[in-house]
Amino acid sequence: MKFKNKVKSHIKELREEYNLSQQELADKIGVSRQTIYYLEKGSYNPSLTISFKIAEVFDDKRLKEIFYQEPVIKDILKNKTLEELDRIASKVGITTQKLIQLTKIDDDQLNENYSKQELEKIAKNLDSEFDDLFEE
Repeated sequence: MKFKNKVKSHIKELREEYNLSQQELADKIGVSRQTIYYLEKGSYNPSLTISFKIAEVFDDKRLKEIFYQEPVIKDILKNKTLEELDRIASKVGITTQKLIQLTKIDDDQLNENYSKQELEKIAKNLDSEFDDLFEE
């Protein structure tokens, strides 16, 4: 098994570093302000063309440093309160620490430290499907 990833970006940080508004960046690369909003939020995966235009605006040829992949579950867990994490861990039958550890490990450690059954319970208690968070 391995984590299911989604594309994330450092666009917001770079945009702010260059003192650009979302609209100004959108104008420079030829997209709508809403596209920039969704890029920064992580809910839109840009085409290769848009990715290169963004890299040109920031004078940065290192796309890997602008765009990166992050496990979907990390995004979900970091938005939970400690109380919510305690409740979920209790329902799954693991410690809160073990639940939080999901945000810090790689695919190899996932297989070493979690059973499929545990991961299925975690997904269910996060109101997600197993396939939305993990790949077999």
